[in-house]
Amino acid sequence: MHNLWIPVVAIFVVAGLVFGSQAYSEAQRDAHIAATISERLDSQAPAEISHLTQVNKGYGVCGDYELSRTESGRFYYNHATKRLVLGTDAPLYHDNCEGVSH
Repeated sequence: MHNLWIPVVAIFVVAGLVFGSQAYSEAQRDAHIAATISERLDSQAPAEISHLTQVNKGYGVCGDYELSRTESGRFYYNHATKRLVLGTDAPLYHDNCEGVSH
């Protein structure tokens, strides 16, 4: 019976590492997107991002941003190309985010 606990514990440890690293990488991704938006708009204040939706099999993210109460909008970010577009008028936003519900 003691030999059964070792594989069970190992499975839980590996599962915790996998899901923990995924959550950590998503948090890093979100922080990078927020920093890139602030940088692009020459703002000292950090951007807040919300309503994130993964598109293109996880390679892209559509969402909303807010720099202050006066400046907000929508964005599309591609992980593979590190390309960020702001605003719903951008062709990349139309191609990837149009029809995606937030």
